[in-house]
Amino acid sequence: MWTNWAGNQRADTPIARPSSIADLQQAVAQPQTMRVLGAGHSFTPIVAGGDRILDLSGLDLPILGEATEGRVWVNANARLRDLSLALADRGLAFRNLGDINAQSLAGAVSTATHGTGRGLPCLAAEITAAKMVGANGDILSEDDISLEIAQVTLGMLGILIEAEISVVPKYNLRRQVQLSSVAESLVTMHQKWADNRNFEFFYIPFTGKTVELRHALTEAPESKAPRDLDMIAVKVLKLARSVGRVSEGLRAAILKLLTLAQSDEDYVGESWRVLCSDRRIQFKEMEYHLPPDVAGDVLQEVLTRLHRDHKDIYFPIEVRQTAGDTACLSPFQGGPRISIAIHTDASEDHQRYFEAIEPLFVEAGGRPHWGKMHNLTYKDLSALYPDFDRFCELREQLDPTGKFLTPALARLFRP
Repeated sequence: MWTNWAGNQRADTPIARPSSIADLQQAVAQPQTMRVLGAGHSFTPIVAGGDRILDLSGLDLPILGEATEGRVWVNANARLRDLSLALADRGLAFRNLGDINAQSLAGAVSTATHGTGRGLPCLAAEITAAKMVGANGDILSEDDISLEIAQVTLGMLGILIEAEISVVPKYNLRRQVQLSSVAESLVTMHQKWADNRNFEFFYIPFTGKTVELRHALTEAPESKAPRDLDMIAVKVLKLARSVGRVSEGLRAAILKLLTLAQSDEDYVGESWRVLCSDRRIQFKEMEYHLPPDVAGDVLQEVLTRLHRDHKDIYFPIEVRQTAGDTACLSPFQGGPRISIAIHTDASEDHQRYFEAIEPLFVEAGGRPHWGKMHNLTYKDLSALYPDFDRFCELREQLDPTGKFLTPALARLFRP
């Protein structure tokens, strides 16, 4: 049985593992529906639901291929962490990354996965060319799919096997972490995005405090990596939640101790090592990307509802910003967006919390992260994306039988 990382998506579907492009083309040409495995870091039913599942981790493709100035062809089904290492060996790096690098490149770009930085786009925007296997087993060309459509597809137009991506010379980042008040973070967040290459913050529930992270380019040598205390912090937050069911005062005392124990951090390291971290505690997540001018008000209301109605929630709320791009299905199409992500324990019910907060995001014109949980339909999405129907028309043209379309995806991409 296949399960995703969070354990909330499962499939008993047989898994095929082609080892060559010819094997893959032959498999795709078969009439049954199919989906392709990435690393399982999507929380939505993006894999389950087809007649077959393909695992492309064994394809006989080099991790890195032909390179020209500022661009390199890569194996799209390689993990981001492996690609980062391979690029570093050539003196290159991704321009930006999210805080998890366990995903395959194909999975990350197909769902518009992003990091943070007002002037830095999502990973899909770094694709400059792509090679896909179409529904009939043929290799699709740029004549078949324009770049702005190919960058974000949820795997519905073809199977991405190789991608040419923009890269930059290898670089170091300085990470500074400090505790702030949520009021201060809300007032200063726009200025901090303007002042810093990367900026984000996490709100620690029921403390009034945020943890702010800044990254800056630096020529300084690497320093010793700090201990990763995120897992311990989340466990303490869970303990405080449990204690709070008996005594709100004791919960407040534990949370105060946690914030007092939060120490400032100043660390220099290779870019991908600084930007990315391991996530060992499983969770479920909803994230919406909001117009910057309304994001602060929406976040304030999210916090109000959290404090009033959801005292069982202990996972932090993450706030980031990403530059705009031109991809048809990119949530950042047309301009920058501020992303607000809410989380629950993977083993606990998320519905009450997520369904209470989601309308705030939707009413503000938010667009959901394609790999994270939401309840929108075709009607909702077609109103949010100027080129949504253009994408859907091409999808029908390239895959008229719905070979890459699961029932869950059909609710999103068919009227």
